[in-house]
Amino acid sequence: MTIDWRFWFVVPMIMALGTVVLFPTGYLFWMSTQHWLVTDPVRSFIGLDNFAHLLSGADFWQALHVTGAYLVMSTLLMLALGMGLALTFAHAGAGWMRAIVVMPLVIPPVVAGFTWRFLLNGEIGFLGAYLLPMAGLDLNPLAEPRAALVSVVIADVWSRTPFMFLIFLAALQAIPRDYYEAARMDGANPFHEFFFVTLPLLKGPLFVAVLFRLVDAINTFELIYVMTRGGPGRATQILSIFGWRTAFQELDFGQAAALGVIMLLLCLTGALLLFRRFMGVTAETTK
Repeated sequence: MTIDWRFWFVVPMIMALGTVVLFPTGYLFWMSTQHWLVTDPVRSFIGLDNFAHLLSGADFWQALHVTGAYLVMSTLLMLALGMGLALTFAHAGAGWMRAIVVMPLVIPPVVAGFTWRFLLNGEIGFLGAYLLPMAGLDLNPLAEPRAALVSVVIADVWSRTPFMFLIFLAALQAIPRDYYEAARMDGANPFHEFFFVTLPLLKGPLFVAVLFRLVDAINTFELIYVMTRGGPGRATQILSIFGWRTAFQELDFGQAAALGVIMLLLCLTGALLLFRRFMGVTAETTK
């Protein structure tokens, strides 16, 4: 049996994939089955005990609840703002205006976190110490649980919305104008054009945007760590912050790995559900 010569062009990709994806993922699954406590020199196989301990603890479910609230709020705001900005600049607007909209995307999350932390500081921050009191709101945004979660969502939306804006902008500019002209000839108004022409043609880009947002939200770490470190209390402790505390404060690498496996499964499940919802509808509409 001879190997097709084209196979050798794929070998470097397979090796790279195995090095940076397959091996670390397999190692993560193996770690999740180990009793791996840094303060305990004895390491042993314990099967699914790490998962059972996580799922029976209140901290995990509280972190999952915060992650869900953070994901839903930030995603809905990003979709609305990204779509609104894309509709605004799709066929009009100067290039420099689009550049300003995209600018937050190039700012590293750590820098964005420090910026919003200082802006919302209740003692010296421009927003937290001056504008909010002037508006009659007597609160420290980063010191009160609900306000802290909302503050983190606002900072994340400011930082990540330009990504959705670029996806929707490219998709809108690819829609032929003939569709809209035909809709207007049939008496459609802008409302009808958006819901019956634009949205059905954006199912694919919408799937990509939401999928990337799902993965990004579950794995968000730097922004929240810099702004609140999961506080006050555990009000902004999403799963990634909970994993950091488990691994580097409690020094339990086995449970941290189990949490990583759970986060991976959540991402895969969400991706499959999104694929069935959006790609299934797209396939039906193209028949």
